[in-house]
Amino acid sequence: MLKVGRVAITPIADESLGVRSMSLYVETPDARILFDAGISLGPLRYGLPPHPEEFRSLRRLREKIVEYAGKADVVTVSHYHRDHYTPPYKSLYECTDEETFLEVYSGKTLLAKSPTSSINFNQKRRAQQFFKALEESKSGARVVLADAGRLQVGDTLLESFIAVHGDEKLGWVACFKLYVGGEAILAYMPDVQGPVSDEALVVLLNESFKVAIIGGPPTYLGDKGKDKLSKGLENLAKALRVKRINIVSHHILRDPNWRTVIDEISPAVDIHLYSEIAGLSFTPLEAHRKLLYETDPPPQSYLEALRKKRIRCEDLGV
Repeated sequence: MLKVGRVAITPIADESLGVRSMSLYVETPDARILFDAGISLGPLRYGLPPHPEEFRSLRRLREKIVEYAGKADVVTVSHYHRDHYTPPYKSLYECTDEETFLEVYSGKTLLAKSPTSSINFNQKRRAQQFFKALEESKSGARVVLADAGRLQVGDTLLESFIAVHGDEKLGWVACFKLYVGGEAILAYMPDVQGPVSDEALVVLLNESFKVAIIGGPPTYLGDKGKDKLSKGLENLAKALRVKRINIVSHHILRDPNWRTVIDEISPAVDIHLYSEIAGLSFTPLEAHRKLLYETDPPPQSYLEALRKKRIRCEDLGV
């Protein structure tokens, strides 16, 4: 946990803890906010499906998301990629089902990305399914659209704005700015991939937040989208020069050489990770999936069951 004045920031899940996510819990004197209650595994990496150890982390951290959802008044949905929200159906790679969906969102105030504007086809389809499930389940959730939204709870103000998800083909995301008593506390920038977005960069450079959580660029993809990747790295270097608590997360941590990448663009700059703030070991399981298979090869029966979709997240233990 990280204490910033009267605000407590608790990392829940991300790549430094073994899964795809940027889930975060923040408690202010007036509000309890769960940012992006989503978690997932990459179905294939190095041509390999997730190792059993990844599923164990997925199950453990999914339970943690449900636990903190029980405490939260507000839950954000920055966009409709499954590592950023809980889908309303059974899904192995997200370790969830219809009941989990209701546990996470029922009775909450949702600050959620619009299902109709600044959205690509796949996310639009998922968003429609999400909102339909909320309505049909009589979840009691109150939705505030986040594209240029604001939510005031006592002295706590949560504002949002839209930024590109690295590339317009991948869509757009809602970023969030948290103020308490008029003081800029937290900039939460999921999937900005650097940021590539100039608007997101301006926020990181010009607003005096105490903490910034930045979704880094997907350097693990190599030269794919090279121009966007270069811009994301350039903007990340600029953002990291601002003196505050800079927490780097998400795509960049899927790169086994992420630390070298950071050192090349921002030598001697102090950065932090979810795992460090949580007081846990740095465990980038997806980045080292090939090594996991070499050092602890799963039984053929596991691989066969996974191929035939005859395996359940809950069967893999914790």
